Amino acid sequence: MAVTGTSKPRLRSTVLAAAWARISGVEVLSSGDGGPLTRTVKKIIDPLVVRTSTRPRLGRPLLEPADAAELTRLLLADAARLRATAAWFPHLKRQRRALRITAGDVQDVCFPLAYELATSFGMPGPDAPEAAASALRELHGEAAEAGVARLAAYLNDPRVTADLTAELDRRWHAGADTGPEPAAAVALLGAFAEDLADATWRALAESGAGHAFGLALRRPGGTGALAEAVPGLGDLGLQRGDRTAVPPLRRHDETGPELLERSVERRVRATLRRLPADERGSVAGLVGDELARVAAGFGLGLPVLATCFALGVVLAPALRPLEGSAPGNAPGFARQLNARVAREGYVLHARRALAGTTPLTPRPDAELVRELREFARQFLGRLWIRLHGFDVRGDLPSDAADVRDLVTGVVRSTSLDLRTKVRRALVARLPDLEAVS
Repeated sequence: MAVTGTSKPRLRSTVLAAAWARISGVEVLSSGDGGPLTRTVKKIIDPLVVRTSTRPRLGRPLLEPADAAELTRLLLADAARLRATAAWFPHLKRQRRALRITAGDVQDVCFPLAYELATSFGMPGPDAPEAAASALRELHGEAAEAGVARLAAYLNDPRVTADLTAELDRRWHAGADTGPEPAAAVALLGAFAEDLADATWRALAESGAGHAFGLALRRPGGTGALAEAVPGLGDLGLQRGDRTAVPPLRRHDETGPELLERSVERRVRATLRRLPADERGSVAGLVGDELARVAAGFGLGLPVLATCFALGVVLAPALRPLEGSAPGNAPGFARQLNARVAREGYVLHARRALAGTTPLTPRPDAELVRELREFARQFLGRLWIRLHGFDVRGDLPSDAADVRDLVTGVVRSTSLDLRTKVRRALVARLPDLEAVS
């Protein structure tokens, strides 16, 4: 589909206007001269139709003939959905007024929301007012489950799924693998775990160790390199193979529970739970944010948070409360954390039971024993979830004390959860225990 016979570059605005003029039924998204509104370009065309984040050449002010042709093709290929978007917009405007919602500019809020509704439902039907009201209530603070439904509908569109999968693959393989090698990163992390000093933390945070450490796991043999850098690590449930696989887009395509291979859909669902409704953007925007996050080291977009997780990986081998004391070569902070958990009454009870001097329960609970043995794995899972929440909200630890308190809090949370499980098992089987005592 040729745009023009000339071989000279063309203004992008001219190319957009010419293509837009060939799409009927989009007047509410158009300016007085018939071209797309500035906000239509900013909120719909660039991020959702053209996806300039993955096709930056199509976002340049001057376009080469081939790029102009591709831009035109993408816009016209989405003509039906753009007409549906234009048809949804008046419904959203009316429901906004009816619900007395005043937060945000109406076009900023409703343009991407109209595109999502067009993706999910096509042209508005008889139930359009209810669907528009539901989408607005979810966006502004009601019916959180509606956001999950809209996410599922958005990802059910084959074209959206194909574009997002290609973008995820491109981002994943374009990650800048800069920073110290795993062994050097572990040395920096270990130094901080010994002194917990602000100066050491600043040097560590500025080193890029967290992202570099995470990206190293994607190389062939990444698991082996990690085990070599952190002796005694074992399987912490980070990934299935010897390198981190590209996470799937959809939750039903997940191959297991591994931490770094969770689907984009699952991560966005977590974001919907964590963000207050008035701080959420459109579902399409949340998915785009998560794609960028997934591509970073350890799946955490803010480098400081990736470094916090890398610290957890280095501390993990020493967190073995069922075995008693941590190895002597473990960092001081790790030994302190393990000693605190190892003194817990439920841990001492479990250790006696496993030594054979008293039963843990009359019928040993294999799952409970497994969780106790895998304390480090449980800890890392909770730490990643906490850091992902920080990443979504833009929160950062301000100094070494914040990092220490963060890690200590996650260890304590892991311990309390396991203690509760042991207590429930004992209470449920107390009559049997009394009978054999």
